[in-house]
Amino acid sequence: MNDKEIVDMILTFFHNESSEDFHLRQMAVIPEMHREEFKEISEERIKSRDAVDAEIVENLQNGDFSAVEGDVWQELLMRDRLDLVDEESIIYRKLCYGFLRARREANRRASMEDKLDFNANFQDPLFDPDRSIEEIVRLFRLSTGIIPNEDYCENAPASQATSSKQAPEQRNGQRSGIKPTVTELFEKWCRFQSVAIKTATDFETQIKRFCDLVGDRPVDEITSDDIIYFRDEVEKLPVRMTHKQRKMGTKELISSLEGREEIPRLKPQTVKNKSLAAISAVLGFAVKERILNENVAQRIGVRKPKEHEKEVKGLFFSSDRLQMILNSPVFSEGFRPLGGAGETAFWVPMICMFTGARLTEVCGLEIADVGCEKGVDYFFIRHNKTRDLKSDSTIRKIPIHSKLLAWGFKDYLETQRKAGQDRVFEKVNAEGPSISSAWSAWWSRYLRKKIGILDPRVNFHSFRHTVRRELLDKEVRESIVDAILGHSNGNVSERYGRDEDGLSYSMQRLKPAIEALTYEHVDFSRLQKPKYKTARKR
Repeated sequence: MNDKEIVDMILTFFHNESSEDFHLRQMAVIPEMHREEFKEISEERIKSRDAVDAEIVENLQNGDFSAVEGDVWQELLMRDRLDLVDEESIIYRKLCYGFLRARREANRRASMEDKLDFNANFQDPLFDPDRSIEEIVRLFRLSTGIIPNEDYCENAPASQATSSKQAPEQRNGQRSGIKPTVTELFEKWCRFQSVAIKTATDFETQIKRFCDLVGDRPVDEITSDDIIYFRDEVEKLPVRMTHKQRKMGTKELISSLEGREEIPRLKPQTVKNKSLAAISAVLGFAVKERILNENVAQRIGVRKPKEHEKEVKGLFFSSDRLQMILNSPVFSEGFRPLGGAGETAFWVPMICMFTGARLTEVCGLEIADVGCEKGVDYFFIRHNKTRDLKSDSTIRKIPIHSKLLAWGFKDYLETQRKAGQDRVFEKVNAEGPSISSAWSAWWSRYLRKKIGILDPRVNFHSFRHTVRRELLDKEVRESIVDAILGHSNGNVSERYGRDEDGLSYSMQRLKPAIEALTYEHVDFSRLQKPKYKTARKR
């Protein structure tokens, strides 16, 4: 491999890194199931710009390439050149060095775009598009030198210099001839991309719809007209589907709804952020893998939404609305509706109100996830047999608030143990990637019909917004708030001082912050404390 090929790989990596933030910004407004996930990832990247730059500088100064070795390995894998993966190889080390510079420049430009500064100036001349490839190679050699090796020298015989370029085409018919179908490409995307199970499942739904409407054709046959047709047809789908409708094919379902104008259809923004986002992500992956030269879905937009179709942003619960919740039958009268899954109807909302945890995190708790550290009871939010977390950065321990203990949570836990249950809320068990989907639907009905909170901007996730707002209003340090909510603050120092579970803060440090959730303007006097038989009568 010669310097020109090395530079080509470095530039490709730079362009991929540069596009990552753009795609995350597009994903950040995906409604409901994806909005918070991608928004949090995007926000964490923005907060960590300076820390990332400092870390790259340190790595460049120390010759530490561990941060990009995985990226180099993947790029060499795509080119069938894993024979170059050797820490002692000058070619390999040149690649790692260039990848670090690429990541730093991409991070710097993303930082500028965070501030809406789209200046075309490049700090690192290697990535200046106005320079010729020959000039960039010359600049790269000034930093890394030239090793007189026949396979490495640009003046090597053509048969040798091009052998590595021919290898992928000879060994991989996918690039040179037959292209994968949309479904095959999606399956490869799932294997290579690190995404939450729920995200992959939701994308799978959209890819299946695309294949139903357009056909599961080789991806190089997909045109922008196909994407436009897909967009227009998907907009005819209903916002909510019956069990029978979910079993229909996409074309059959659309035909069955003709003339039924009273049924709400998908909003343009939903089509953009779910349907188009899925097909664009998969086709974009094909471009990165050199299967396609162009992502035909990337520039396809949607119509401007009408006033009633505009997306709404989530709100926190005001004190008045929290009071309405506490005064409702589940909390003030001991009402346990079937859809609320018994005691789950009481405990899950209260736990989220005093932890800020996500619904699925709480519904998926196992009894082994409730522990005690130096006298402080806690919830351990981690991967378990019941459900996976969105990412490893969300793993954390949250102290249990004194109110939850006073209301008898440990007594409830003991009844679960005696009943031989492994889970805290075993009745929450919907099929699919999200065990809480059916329970969430019940809560939405209860919130609207029983409690009377009709604002669509308020939902179960509002508990999480409420906890964050309450903690910040109490002047709790943001790093502590992030630790409680499962956010990464992006600082390099975050990696130091961790315990065996990978956590930075002790329970004694987090307990006062949790106890700061007092909700002074909310009256808890009407709350009916659950009662459990914890000991056998004599």
